[in-house]
Amino acid sequence: MSFTAALRDLNKLNTFVRVAQRRSFTKAAAELRTTPSVVSKRMKELEESLGFSLVNRSTHGVVLTDAGEGLFQECIEMLAKLDDYVTDRRNIETGPFGTLRVQAAGDYARFVLAPLTVKFAKDRPGLRIHLSVAADTAISTEDGYDVIVGSQKPSLPGIVGHDLGAVRHVICASPAYFRKFGRPKAPQELRQHNCLADLYAGPRSWPFRNSPRPLLVEVKGSLSSNSNAVLIEMALRGCGIIRAPLHAVTTEIAEGKLDVIFKNAALSPERMCAYHAKAKRLPAKTAEFIDFLEKSLRASQTDRHGRISGCFHEQR
Repeated sequence: MSFTAALRDLNKLNTFVRVAQRRSFTKAAAELRTTPSVVSKRMKELEESLGFSLVNRSTHGVVLTDAGEGLFQECIEMLAKLDDYVTDRRNIETGPFGTLRVQAAGDYARFVLAPLTVKFAKDRPGLRIHLSVAADTAISTEDGYDVIVGSQKPSLPGIVGHDLGAVRHVICASPAYFRKFGRPKAPQELRQHNCLADLYAGPRSWPFRNSPRPLLVEVKGSLSSNSNAVLIEMALRGCGIIRAPLHAVTTEIAEGKLDVIFKNAALSPERMCAYHAKAKRLPAKTAEFIDFLEKSLRASQTDRHGRISGCFHEQR
């Protein structure tokens, strides 16, 4: 089988695909670890070899010609087929392979994912895992992660999610705070208390059971933070009442450093999902990790709630 000379030069075709994806010589050059002038030279030589123009350059960026758009789509389909083949063979030959890049919010990464990641990696010596920790309310939307674990879908194209279950929250404060300011007897009384929350990016209303629709109590306080860890530390110092993920305050509750209120009334609508790029075939490292998370969290949820409910009670 014979090919035109231009199609034998995969380096130039790769350069064209990067330019077409990013619509920029500069961004394509950065990804290819070269200079814009080299990218421009490769594009010019490719166009000369093909005999037609692929892009139009302007001060507003790069625009594909009709011929360029057609070639780009053909390249994407071809590369997708090659990627599927390589993924299939690698899954068969080596199983989980390379580096798995995972991103998650701080407290969830620390208390939930870190122990599970250690367990997952133990039986997979050929796999390296990088667990990137983001601020609790600032999951990154940059590309490059194999799995993003969060409560909100990242604003990236072609992303699909797998539900990992609910994230239980509790309303609590230190015994010292309740001794000094009293213990609210109804959720509405939280409006008269110093409530610690992320008043800029997080929810300003805390949800409670009510019929026929949930009761939302708007809270305010003298201190706020975008970090659950910081809010918990403030609560431990007697500064106010917090609504925190149970996994982040389990130890403090068990040790009596934080008291839970409205245990049976507080709602936890938040759910955690594992997101990944949509693909016909996922690499074994990604597919196995997500499957492991789903099964582990599903199996531990009932047990975890049983153990937690046994280690604290709502004091009155």
